[in-house]
Amino acid sequence: MDRPGLKKLLADVSAGKVDVIVVYKVDRLTRALSDFAKIVDILDAEGASFVSITQTFNTTTSMGRLTLNVLLSFAQFEREVISERVRDKIAASKRKGMWMGGRVPLGYSAKDRKLIVHESEAEIVRYIMQRYVGLGSVKALKLALDRENMRTKVQTWSNGKSSGGNRYGVGQLYHILSNRIYRGEIVHKGEVYPGEHQAIVREDLWAAVQAKLSCNKVERRNQVCAEQPSILAGMISDIYGRPMTPSHASKGPIRYRYYISMTEVGRAAGSSRAVRLSAGELEPVVIAGFKALLDDRAALVLNLQVSDGVSSIVHAIDQLRAEIDVMPPSALRGVLFDLGLKIEAGRDEVAADVDTVMFARKIGVVIAANTQIPSRIPLPIANVIKRRGHELRMVVSGDSDGPSKRDGRLVAFILKAQQAKRKLMELNADEIQCADEYSLKHLARMARIAYLAPDIIAAILDGTQPQTLNARGLLRAAEVPLSWNDQRRMLGFG
Repeated sequence: MDRPGLKKLLADVSAGKVDVIVVYKVDRLTRALSDFAKIVDILDAEGASFVSITQTFNTTTSMGRLTLNVLLSFAQFEREVISERVRDKIAASKRKGMWMGGRVPLGYSAKDRKLIVHESEAEIVRYIMQRYVGLGSVKALKLALDRENMRTKVQTWSNGKSSGGNRYGVGQLYHILSNRIYRGEIVHKGEVYPGEHQAIVREDLWAAVQAKLSCNKVERRNQVCAEQPSILAGMISDIYGRPMTPSHASKGPIRYRYYISMTEVGRAAGSSRAVRLSAGELEPVVIAGFKALLDDRAALVLNLQVSDGVSSIVHAIDQLRAEIDVMPPSALRGVLFDLGLKIEAGRDEVAADVDTVMFARKIGVVIAANTQIPSRIPLPIANVIKRRGHELRMVVSGDSDGPSKRDGRLVAFILKAQQAKRKLMELNADEIQCADEYSLKHLARMARIAYLAPDIIAAILDGTQPQTLNARGLLRAAEVPLSWNDQRRMLGFG
């Protein structure tokens, strides 16, 4: 139906300019029953009809319409058979190594429907590949070719028009670097066949280019180039099965990273069921769980049902454990990804496990086909998620008395409380009488916090206070009691 002439004809029919359409045969109008039904609806709506000068039938009767549908069915069948024959012909020709036309690749010219080496262009292909191996990046290669003012191949078509002669794009360079035609081969639907044309790239140069492309692909997957790679990206989801994607927020020079639930359409979930966790807290907990898994070598050997070569397996586990401690984040992400790590983050806890077969392969264990072992190995993560202000914070079980990191805002808040206490004590009766009521109440609430128990203040300065305690929560809490024991119970120290 997408034919300019047919569109104009139907527009004329709709405008009432046409009474009868005359065709040589019905299949000249269309070869698809569905399209023909649409055309008939347009004709009927405008009171128009059509006539085939070589086929006699009356479409006003049921038998005539049946005859017409049979003819169109055969026309559609004929069209589909021709399409299948053309596809089969192309596949058979490519299996023989024949070039089936289209845009002539750089490095060749077309003659008698065959690819002939164009030596000057072939040198350009080899130069591009050599430069890529040296530079190691397609973007760097593009910039280098732009500086050298190198342009794409100019193609002249049968209608006299030409294209090309532009700067190389990144996509064009990727196509050149991975095009197996330059190795004298033809590719069809993923299958590679020896071609009739001559190769213009040596095997060693081709292998070096493909190895570099493959390496760069792995590095992009593992986020080697990222300043702060999200180690768990692609491996974490929430309890509703939604993937959690890396996100961040910046405040001045400080960058805060998160993992946030995503909706089905790939946007951050904004409902109350959404989960958002700090990457700086979640990642160390998962990595610690992975290290704890490797530390329990006896349990691993038992779970994998290793009977022979136990010492070599234990050595492989120890070696992997030692590498984890010195491994950069991008490499660690690659290891976790290759082990099939899966993480499920809920509102109360985080669960993680690795694929048993992939883990066994990593440490050199061959699992027999009939061995009955669990498909996943859980990571020993003992944690609970608690709300702190507007955030969900990771609190490791058994260590909930505090993190080892001092909360600078909380320390500054205690200092402000001491300053408020001194300021309040310096006010005389007249100043108190004239002071704004709201400011005075705020000053009194801040001064009350200066009377925290000495051990509570020491814990805040040392950074060993409960993780759920922060400056905002302390300010918004009800009046802090003066009894030190009551303070400890209220703030989670007892």
